[in-house]
Amino acid sequence: MKTLTLAVLATLAVQGPAHADEFTDVIDSALAAYADGDIAGASEDLDYATKILAEKRSSALSGFLPEALPGWEREDADGEGMGMGMAMFGGGTSAAATYSNADGDITITLVTDSPMVASLGAMFSGLSAAAGAKPLRIQRVQFVDNDGELQGIIDNRILVTVGGSASIESKKAYLEAMDFNAIKDY
Repeated sequence: MKTLTLAVLATLAVQGPAHADEFTDVIDSALAAYADGDIAGASEDLDYATKILAEKRSSALSGFLPEALPGWEREDADGEGMGMGMAMFGGGTSAAATYSNADGDITITLVTDSPMVASLGAMFSGLSAAAGAKPLRIQRVQFVDNDGELQGIIDNRILVTVGGSASIESKKAYLEAMDFNAIKDY
């Protein structure tokens, strides 16, 4: 597996972007370490390169979170902490933001590329009937309202969770502000 990874990385390094960035610098360092016989150093560099890519994916995913609606303020979540949390659930990419005003707060979390999302999809259908959760549809996506926390899955792979102390109407307004069609292309 490492040989295949190094072969792919070597190809990327040769065909990569014309300008260097942190990712390509780390890949070059991994290749140099490998060529010098420093397998541990090469492995560390590859692990770090993977973290750089995960941060880039998380940053791209956070672009699908809505801007603060009038009268609200937005604060983005710490991407590094979320990445560690995702590792506990089998990996994946996540992004979150918290919106607040005098009436309460709303946290929107997006999770994709996670085995957890696939298992939740099947659970949602049974959850609404079994636990008394209320189903609702927003932008042609089914959500489950479980005591004020709204959860839905876009395109069978992107989990959207909306929680917080704000009203259901405010949470729905934020979901309406999102572009679910665009997020399908992520």
